Amino acid sequence: MTFPRTSSALKAALSEQGFRPSPKKKGQCFLTDPNAVDAIVRDAGVTEHDHVVEVGTGPGLLTHALCETGARLTTFDVDIDLQRIAQRLRDWPERVRFIPHDVLAGKHALSAPFVEALSEPVASPGRRLLVSNLPYSAATPILMGVLSLEQPPEDIVVMVQLEVAEKMLAHAGDSNYGAPSIQVGVKAAGRILRRVDRHVFWPRPKVTSALLRLVPVRPALVEQDEHLPFGAFVTALFTRRRKVLPTALRHAVPGLAADDARAALDLHGIAHTARAQEVPAATLLALWRDVRKA
Repeated sequence: MTFPRTSSALKAALSEQGFRPSPKKKGQCFLTDPNAVDAIVRDAGVTEHDHVVEVGTGPGLLTHALCETGARLTTFDVDIDLQRIAQRLRDWPERVRFIPHDVLAGKHALSAPFVEALSEPVASPGRRLLVSNLPYSAATPILMGVLSLEQPPEDIVVMVQLEVAEKMLAHAGDSNYGAPSIQVGVKAAGRILRRVDRHVFWPRPKVTSALLRLVPVRPALVEQDEHLPFGAFVTALFTRRRKVLPTALRHAVPGLAADDARAALDLHGIAHTARAQEVPAATLLALWRDVRKA
């Protein structure tokens, strides 16, 4: 069975199955342009030795392109009916697994089947990869959860909203610099591989997208038991982003004495008039460790 690779053929095949996308209710915006999909697979450098995890099977166009590389593939979708339609659009080899399951177990937690798929061992020279067109509304919690795993994938190549990508990659002093920038900054090296126009999606979103690459830092800078408390610290700091750090620190670390806050800033060469958005991610991590002890 030949997969309907053109946009018109794919839409016709879905229509025959009685499917209509639900962008408002389910946030469904599907990649239907084969050139865009092929570019994602090339940028991710997928080979037959790899195990790829995909979030959002959708109508299966990216799933099909990933399958054609010869890689082992595990694809998730919360829409059971849509995933079943994708399964009927071609004969899939046994190395492709379809899992009808939400990859999130809550607002900030990954589901067990998703973590298990990401953690499956791969023989050298293969890699564990996350390659997906992520749902806009869930992209940030998914990526933050994946980067917090003890053994995250070797490479992450995902489609996200351009604004989200820019926030994640922002540096200290940038207008987009905030909690997501810091969480990514201490856990991965990243860059935008390409900006993606709205016309390659169906239905067309109102925003521009970006293909984002994140390569987790190894060895990890953040210990496993530090992810949650450091994340809470950063979030608390940025709820007081207009406050100077001696004040913001005392809000973020209840019980911290004013003298200890100023001493920690002095230790890291941070001016008492500085604000959180002016301090690099790695410095904030070191500062948090010191004030936590105090």
